[in-house]
Amino acid sequence: MLFREIADTAPVLIWLSDSTAQCTWYNRPWLEFRGRTMEQELGSGWSEGVHPEDLENCVKLYLDSFGKRLPFCLEYRLKQYDGEYRWMLERGAPRFSEPGSFLGYIGTCVDITEIREIRRNSSKYLGELAAIVESSDDVILSKDLNGIVTSWNATATRIFGYSAEEMIGNSILKLIPENLHADENKILENIRAGRRVQHFETVRLTKAGELLDVSLTVSPVKDEHGNIIGASKILRDISDRKRIEKSLLNAEKIAATGRMAATIAHEINNPLEAVMNLLYLLRSTITDPQGLQYLETAESELNRVSHIAKQTLGYYREHASATPLSMAEIVQHVCMIYAPRCAAAGIRIDKRLEPVQAVMMRRGEIVQVISNLLANSIYAMSEGGALTVTVEESPQGVLLTVTDNGVGISLENIGRVFEPFFTTRSTVGTGIGLFIARQFVEGHGGSISLESSVQPESHGTTVRVALPLKTLYENPA
Repeated sequence: MLFREIADTAPVLIWLSDSTAQCTWYNRPWLEFRGRTMEQELGSGWSEGVHPEDLENCVKLYLDSFGKRLPFCLEYRLKQYDGEYRWMLERGAPRFSEPGSFLGYIGTCVDITEIREIRRNSSKYLGELAAIVESSDDVILSKDLNGIVTSWNATATRIFGYSAEEMIGNSILKLIPENLHADENKILENIRAGRRVQHFETVRLTKAGELLDVSLTVSPVKDEHGNIIGASKILRDISDRKRIEKSLLNAEKIAATGRMAATIAHEINNPLEAVMNLLYLLRSTITDPQGLQYLETAESELNRVSHIAKQTLGYYREHASATPLSMAEIVQHVCMIYAPRCAAAGIRIDKRLEPVQAVMMRRGEIVQVISNLLANSIYAMSEGGALTVTVEESPQGVLLTVTDNGVGISLENIGRVFEPFFTTRSTVGTGIGLFIARQFVEGHGGSISLESSVQPESHGTTVRVALPLKTLYENPA
């Protein structure tokens, strides 16, 4: 009696069955929920309220459990007093007497309609979220507080080259260059403290060894109790943006330097013209042959200085017409000018100049190309060395090769040597010599290439300039 009084006040639906699987009693909440009398529900009357789609599975599970005397749990739809079906979570347990005789079952039912709706909406939301993550153009991944990757989307595979199987369960340090490992510790410290890391620009490493400029946003992930258990990370590849920014910066530098070059050329040429006039007046007063030779050399070099001033930093293009010129003779002239500097530095010049066919060239531009190459080689051999300059015919035209056994250029820098304003020199140099040289060579329809080594047994640099016999300056007519 006491049990039934307690059951009638319980916030759950309760039923009892006998050993023949027939229901023998229901508490008051059950009858109120169903809107039926005890007599109507007794026996198998309860089954009339089960949704037709759920009845067969419901009865089967009940009878199977009954035959084995085992507890059971199931979800099904039960019609309430107003005709609406509600989802119920039912649990049943076998009852035994003190001697151990089987008496039947006791069961409880709880309305879980709202819970199932929340669960359904959550599943739908999670499915939509998963689809968004997989289709995102950004890398989206998660990791635990030890930096171990726990999820990995398709874009992450496309950008980094690692599959989900290769990354999940492994450290995020796999993507971080060794010199930046300390950054990951700082990120994890912020996450543990509940702080979000936003738009952090850094560098990451692909499976192929390529470095990518990226922007990171990292947020803490919490469990249902509010404890921080990991981090979600959105990573955006900003390499293209960085390249554009760099190009714009270089363009701004080039434009500013061009304006400066025009001013320098104008200001230097005025006094140079005065000196040239004075040398011209001086010529009539000198009768010594050696003095006249020195004067002629001085005039030649001043002319070259004037020409270089006009070409300051390469932003003035030579307006003189291209003429048929011998590459060997131009190289011989430039080597003669640099000979004293090489001798002072302990550098031996080995010239191998074949009498190749003349090429249509602008002399000033080619002189500047050769001068830049020789100056770079001399700088690379600060403790002396050997400089080899070769001019020879090639299947396409004329090939100029400048080789030194200087310190060489590292592999990480060799791909950037033709970029404007890039230099490996710590004290001198503007970083535009090879940039200008390439402009002039390509302006003649030719090509310039460079190879270098910093290995102790084979250090040095070789630059090759190839010009076609018919350059862009030659008129086919």
